[in-house]
Amino acid sequence: MLAQILIPVVVILLILVALNSPIWVAIFGATLYLQIFVNHMNLTNLFTGIFEACTKTSLLAVPYFILAGSIIASSSLGTRLINIFIALLRNIRGGLAIACLVANAIFGAISGSAPAATATFGKVVYEPLKEAHGKKLSLGLITSSGALSTVIPPSITLIIFGVATETSISRLFICGFLPGIVLVAIVAVYLFIVCKENAFATSTVSDNCEDDIQNLTIKKAFKEGILVLLLPVIVLGGIYSGLCTPTESGAIAALYSFIVAFFVYKDLKPSNLMGIFKDSAKTTAQIFILIAVSTAFAQAATIAQLPLMIQGMFSGVGKIGFLLILNIVLLIVGCFFDSSAGILIFAPMLLGTAVSLGISPLQLGIIFTVNLSIGMFTPPFGLNIFVSQSVLKVSMSDVAKSVLPFIGLYVLGLFLITYIPQISLILPQLLGQ
Repeated sequence: MLAQILIPVVVILLILVALNSPIWVAIFGATLYLQIFVNHMNLTNLFTGIFEACTKTSLLAVPYFILAGSIIASSSLGTRLINIFIALLRNIRGGLAIACLVANAIFGAISGSAPAATATFGKVVYEPLKEAHGKKLSLGLITSSGALSTVIPPSITLIIFGVATETSISRLFICGFLPGIVLVAIVAVYLFIVCKENAFATSTVSDNCEDDIQNLTIKKAFKEGILVLLLPVIVLGGIYSGLCTPTESGAIAALYSFIVAFFVYKDLKPSNLMGIFKDSAKTTAQIFILIAVSTAFAQAATIAQLPLMIQGMFSGVGKIGFLLILNIVLLIVGCFFDSSAGILIFAPMLLGTAVSLGISPLQLGIIFTVNLSIGMFTPPFGLNIFVSQSVLKVSMSDVAKSVLPFIGLYVLGLFLITYIPQISLILPQLLGQ
């Protein structure tokens, strides 16, 4: 029975994707099939569900964080942020590469946008990195480290998982902190080993910096960038202390970024604002239409009893086997699907099975997020690959080859996060969440 329902659904999805249809069209086509031919239901309920999916108040955090990321990417805030870590890590082997990695992680605590992080820091550090450590390492690092913005809270992907599975978004944010640190640590150790020398010898960090890297002091970097560094402290501090909801923190992030960029650093002019608002609105609309049709698909799948069938299929596999299969499936899904779509389609169907095997929904959310973040820079369709190609003006094959070592590093981190659940769950326990 499960195969009779799933095979046509998968075929519809693959055909529409192969025809270069937007992913939401493919999901909507599969939803129509389930509602008409499997559930035999009136389509009025389908469109009602699509509308209701976008009216959940917890989704208000998404446009705020997207707007904050757009402001940072359009101003010098990203450059000022990475300058702080360049100044701090200048005397460490591979310091520039590690600075890029850490700055991406901090950027994730501001915007939650992997493509924005890739574009922002790619422009800043690509040339110095390429000169010091070669084209392959610099491309791989820039393309892959943007995915940290998907894992480290506040993460739009975690918000969507929380909405899809009715899991506390604040608790998911707390759970995502240590897994993000684990991934940063693994990649930092790798960079320390493979980078044989310091990069701080010549050239400027970016066009926005007038000083030579050698003249960039810690005092100067902090003086020029301390307001940027305070932003993740304000955002995460508000969430973790319970003073702010994720939505309120998103609004604070957007407002703070605007005030600092427009009034303090004066990087933005009134003429820039319309473009920022348009880009943010476009990205928000893309995410919300995915949320709408994917939620409708999840509802149709539930009515068709697909989650129960899947749970029965895994009844004899056990927890370790289920997690292994889950990771393999999600890594493949991440190569072809947007992370939002992957979560909205698969999380509701697999949640019941995971809970029945003793897997916390919080840990499941982190596993989903890390898997799909890897998919963002995995060939052939990882979104960050296309962003790097566009921003850095390099070939697709060069980017695809450069990310392979980093895929291995992130998969190692995924293995630890999957089979050591305390990495994800210890902070909520310590904080009494």
